[in-house]
Amino acid sequence: MHAVIVRSIGVILFAIPSWGIADDWTPPENPDPQTILDEASIDARAMRYETALAKHVWFHENALRLDQAMVGVRLSFALSAWKELGSEYPPALEKFKSIRDALEERVKKGDDIGVGFHDLAAINRTLDEDSRTADSFRQLDSHNAKAAAIAFNFAKAALVQDEAYELYVKYVDPKRDFLQTKRMYEMNKRMAEDPKFGPDLLKYGEKSFRNSTATLVAILAINKRNLEAAEIATLAKKEIEDAKFHQELEAALAGTVPTPWP
Repeated sequence: MHAVIVRSIGVILFAIPSWGIADDWTPPENPDPQTILDEASIDARAMRYETALAKHVWFHENALRLDQAMVGVRLSFALSAWKELGSEYPPALEKFKSIRDALEERVKKGDDIGVGFHDLAAINRTLDEDSRTADSFRQLDSHNAKAAAIAFNFAKAALVQDEAYELYVKYVDPKRDFLQTKRMYEMNKRMAEDPKFGPDLLKYGEKSFRNSTATLVAILAINKRNLEAAEIATLAKKEIEDAKFHQELEAALAGTVPTPWP
């Protein structure tokens, strides 16, 4: 009887994963970021949590150095997968937040505003803590307007979520911002002609253009910059002849701010 109990306890103990970051995993000689990210998901499903966390940390710190094309994956799918790992393995969430906290300290001082603020905003978005991005931007605005101007593009969605419209409009140049959005839309349309990208990119580009322009119009209207809001709305309507989009712009002129997207 005692032997059975001991064996049972041994099985239970064996099934409980240890917590920490694996110190026995090292990347291969010529690491491929996508392969390592894929392996992290496989390790997580197999309850090899320490190894999965080590690979997520490695990917986050090294992916762009090896492949600049991983920028989108690094700040979307990879962060979501890391957060999911954290729901099963608390040390992964602790590490995730410690990286965020370190970024937060740096950007509030005006350091690492480009990539650093982009990372901070993406991590906070993944954690559903956009208000922390808005707070970091407020601190920048209060003592380092030059750095805030650089960070603004990455803070936009968080400022909208936080309804910080007066702060948002401080960093807006309506004509310039609309033309940048228009150029991006035109580039997406051209790229969508390539079968490699196809209609999905066109759909993404149009939705992004619609959301960005309606947001700009609405925030201008809320801040009583009505002539500029009307001018941007008129220009946007010429780009997309769609009744629903035109209604969205009319709602924006009345001060309705669309939900940030993506």
